[in-house]
Amino acid sequence: MKKLILAALATSLIAVAAPALAHEGGDDDWTVESYGGFTQQYHHIWDGIQHGASDGSYSPRQAQYFYGQLRSIQARADWEQRTGRFDPEEISDRLERLHDRMHVAHERGHERMDSDWGYSGYGRDFYRR
Repeated sequence: MKKLILAALATSLIAVAAPALAHEGGDDDWTVESYGGFTQQYHHIWDGIQHGASDGSYSPRQAQYFYGQLRSIQARADWEQRTGRFDPEEISDRLERLHDRMHVAHERGHERMDSDWGYSGYGRDFYRR
């Protein structure tokens, strides 16, 4: 039982740390060449939202907004795929704009947390996939 709990804890720590590590270099490639590529980017952004919500840099309202925007992009990509009109450039642009907004919010959230006011962030793990 102890091993199971430790394994679950290690997995959750990796899940929280992985999105932060993925953003270190700032050289994310948002080029979506196919619907399969979109799915990969979708999960990357979803993990980033989860990270911001769990570390307290996103308010619950911000996280809900970002999830809603991502679902909207997904609906658009799904529709384009079903109708045979998948436009990788347009989907890539939408994902990149969302990702940029998320980074700004994440940085501002950490600035608030690091301020002299002692603000500790929102710090809840509200959202699970």
